[in-house]
Amino acid sequence: MSAPADQQPVLGQRSDIPAPRARTPSPVKKVQEEASGPLPARDFDIDPATVEVVYAEDEEVFRETAIRELLKVGFVRNNIHEAANGIEGLHHLARLQTEGNPTKPLVVILDVRMPGMDGRECALQIQELVKKKALRREPFVICISSIHRQVTVDEGKGNFQIVLPKPFGTTFLMQVLDALRKWWTMGHGRHLPAWKEFSPAQIDLIAADDEPICRLSSSTAFVQVGVSQDAVNEACDQDDLLELVQEAQGGDATRPLIILLGTESWAFTLRQTMEKMTPEQRRRDPFVVCTSVDSQRISNSPSVEHFHAFLPSHFKPKHVEWCLELCRLWWLTRGDGPAPKDDNDDDSDSEQSEASEPSAPSEGSNE
Repeated sequence: MSAPADQQPVLGQRSDIPAPRARTPSPVKKVQEEASGPLPARDFDIDPATVEVVYAEDEEVFRETAIRELLKVGFVRNNIHEAANGIEGLHHLARLQTEGNPTKPLVVILDVRMPGMDGRECALQIQELVKKKALRREPFVICISSIHRQVTVDEGKGNFQIVLPKPFGTTFLMQVLDALRKWWTMGHGRHLPAWKEFSPAQIDLIAADDEPICRLSSSTAFVQVGVSQDAVNEACDQDDLLELVQEAQGGDATRPLIILLGTESWAFTLRQTMEKMTPEQRRRDPFVVCTSVDSQRISNSPSVEHFHAFLPSHFKPKHVEWCLELCRLWWLTRGDGPAPKDDNDDDSDSEQSEASEPSAPSEGSNE
C-alpha cells in the first residue's frame, strides 16, 4: 500500500511507528522462492568464528566501530555482511538461506533508524517470515539503539530478542553471546509482537468528538472497512472519553484499541491520564487517530506527539485503510507477543486457531 508524497492520505506521523514505504523490489519474494529442503541438525557447540552476521547500519563510522568490537570477541570478518538499511539486510538474509553453514546460528543486527526501511519494520518482516515458516534459517535478531545504555532483554518495543546500546563494546557482546546460546540450544527468547493477531474485526474503537455527526461519520468509516459495530463506543465529551479508556483497560488486551479523536485538547489530557496509570492499570495503550477538520495544522504542531495518525478533513475509505496499515505496523512492533500455544491443545482449538490466523500482509506492505 503506497501513495505519492503529494497525495499522502495520512498527514503527520509519530516517530515510533515504522513508515509505510513506496513499492520497491522485495527481497522477501526471493526467500519464498528458494528451495527449502530438510533442515540440518543444529550444532550446539557455538563458536563466534562460525556465526554469520548481517549488520544493517546506515552510518559507516558506527559500522566500522562495531565490526572491530565483533572481531575482538571472535567473529570473523568474512562472516559479517554489511547493509546500509533494512532492505539490504533482507537481501543478505535471503542469500544466506541457501549459503553458509545452516547448522550454526545466523545473527541479524539492526539499527533502529535507517532510511528506506528502518530496524523496526525489517525485524517485523523477518518475524512474519518466521511465523509463516518461510525461512530455512531463523535468525537471532538484535537491535542497536543510541537511547539504551545497557543490554536489555525484555525491551518490549519491537521484534528483537535483545537490545544493545550504541556504540557497544566487548562486555556487552559477551552478554549477547550468552543469550544467543540459550536461544539456539534451549529456545529461550522473548515472545515477539509479530505473533499477535491484527485484523479490523478484532479492533475495539472509541469515537470521541463533541459533534454527534462527526462521531458518526468517523466511526461509520471504520465499520465500513471491517471494524465490528458492536466494538464501537462513543464519547461526547472529555469525561466520557477518559471513562471509556479506563473501562477499556479491563477489556481484552489482545485486541488493539483505536481512539478516533476530533478535539485536539482532549489528546493532551488523554496522554496525561495514560502516563499516570501504573503498569498494572495500563494494560491497553490506545492508537490515537486525529479526525479533526483541522488535522493538517495539528500534524504540523507540537500536538503531533499526542496522535499516532491523522486523517484528512475529507477522508475516504482508502485513507482509513492507510490509517489501519499504520495501526498494524504499530501493533505488531510494540509490546510482547502472545504466549506460545500448548502442544497438547485439542484439535478443535487447533482448527479455531487456523480459522482466526491473520491473513498474510499485503504485497505492498512487504515490498
